[in-house]
Amino acid sequence: MKIISFLNPKGGSGKTTATINVSTSIASSGKKVAVVDTDPQMSLTNWNSAGKAGFDVFTASSEKDVYQVRKELGDYDYVIIDGAGSLSVITSAAVMVSDLIIIPVTPSPLDFSAAGSVVTVLEAQAYNRPVEARFLITRKIEQATMLSVLKESIAQTGIKAFKTAITQRQSYVRSVLEGESVFNTSDRAAQGEIQILSKEILSFFE
Repeated sequence: MKIISFLNPKGGSGKTTATINVSTSIASSGKKVAVVDTDPQMSLTNWNSAGKAGFDVFTASSEKDVYQVRKELGDYDYVIIDGAGSLSVITSAAVMVSDLIIIPVTPSPLDFSAAGSVVTVLEAQAYNRPVEARFLITRKIEQATMLSVLKESIAQTGIKAFKTAITQRQSYVRSVLEGESVFNTSDRAAQGEIQILSKEILSFFE
């Protein structure tokens, strides 16, 4: 079983949207996937209120719950943690139990500034057990000046970004509001980029 965490304490960075769609993509390939919602607002749990998810959803309300993930959910192929929208001990716990940390960032200085706290936790954890990490650019708009600034800022951290980004599309917003994923829409471009991103993520474990 592999554990992947989407972490950025800044709300609105695209963590939950990325978690939902990547988890759906991985589950559709035949893998057994569990998603752990650690956000006090329970956004992902509420999203699944209609029970349409193609994966199992659990909640973790404390760092103790997060530390138990590997033991409690060991029957799954992948456990994906949706990080809290604030920096907390749960964030540190997620870093410690994960095999891969994904840091979603939008082309916004505020998002990237908040992501720095995750990088700090990763650096501290490196003394015990180095954890693989990648930035994931979300809400990408081509030709946006802030996009080039974001890429420069990412390069300075020493942590690479995924080649695939999640583009700003209404289909992501609409599908999440309806308790679904982009795979329930007719947006082939969105589906394609999520599938490519998912393959890029899973390549870490091949």
